[in-house]
Amino acid sequence: VIWDGLQIDVTRRREMAAELEEQRRRVAVAVDATDLGLWEIDVRSGRLDWSATNRALFGLSDNAEITVGRYLELVHPEDRDGVRAAYLAARDDGQAPDLKLDYRIERSNGEIRWLHSRGRIIRDEQGPRRLVGTTLDITERKAAEDGRNLLMGELAHRAKNGIAVVMAIVSQTARGQESVAAFEATLMARLQAMATSQDFVMASGGRPVDLAGLIHQALTAFGLSRFGIDPALEGVTIQGTLAVGMGLLLHELATNATKYGALSATRGSVTLGRQAAPDGRAAFDWVEVGGPPVTAPNRKGFGSRLLEQALRNQGGNVTFAFKTEGFRARAEFPLAS
Repeated sequence: VIWDGLQIDVTRRREMAAELEEQRRRVAVAVDATDLGLWEIDVRSGRLDWSATNRALFGLSDNAEITVGRYLELVHPEDRDGVRAAYLAARDDGQAPDLKLDYRIERSNGEIRWLHSRGRIIRDEQGPRRLVGTTLDITERKAAEDGRNLLMGELAHRAKNGIAVVMAIVSQTARGQESVAAFEATLMARLQAMATSQDFVMASGGRPVDLAGLIHQALTAFGLSRFGIDPALEGVTIQGTLAVGMGLLLHELATNATKYGALSATRGSVTLGRQAAPDGRAAFDWVEVGGPPVTAPNRKGFGSRLLEQALRNQGGNVTFAFKTEGFRARAEFPLAS
């Protein structure tokens, strides 16, 4: 009976060991499926145990020696103090929450990666015994977050510029209008030009905007047959932040040409020709011919004020020349990098 009982006990122990091994195997499979690295620190001896996946996350081979010093060498210099402080808090503060932190590492090949580590202290009657945890590569998530933050900042910047331009449009349009109807018509035309340019920018999907395409879109309403657009402008690209102001400027130049300049005459026309510019920049001239004699205005017009609001902050530059034979403007601006 005793022998039989012993035999039953040994068999049960073997079954329990097999069940435990199977549970460990399942956990290992599940962890591998999530690309989690497993690690363990013996708090009293300082010994580290890392799984193969955890070693791979740090760019280490399976047989590479792992020590606390080696681990901290891999942590980005700017994040080492934070990692050290989080570990000490988890080890020494019995009331501290589980270890949870994001930090950068620098692999031996110079590659920077973002990791997320979680850990929990195991204690016994003598205090902290070991810290056990996992590591997950979050580089792609961090890149997405940075991209989103950059986009939000860009949207805020564009909104601020847009509001400034709209305020300038309303203020300048109100001057010299003889009736509410005239004010409304002029204001709506200018806002529509702004919206059209914005649509063109949005259609680019955030990529640099083709200047020739923007010119064609801005001037279509005025009859493209009366404009000579230099083929050399094809392939010139500008940033979207500059494109909205450029579209407004082209609209204003064309409007003035229709009211007072070359386009007010039957045989008048306008040419837009690319001109030489410093490296990293481009320029074109707006030249009106065949219109009535030109006289310089007594004060700045809307186009000049528009430049100050919409182009100058983006590195743009425009000058006007009121020649008797025809109005001219030269626009110089940075190319999209």
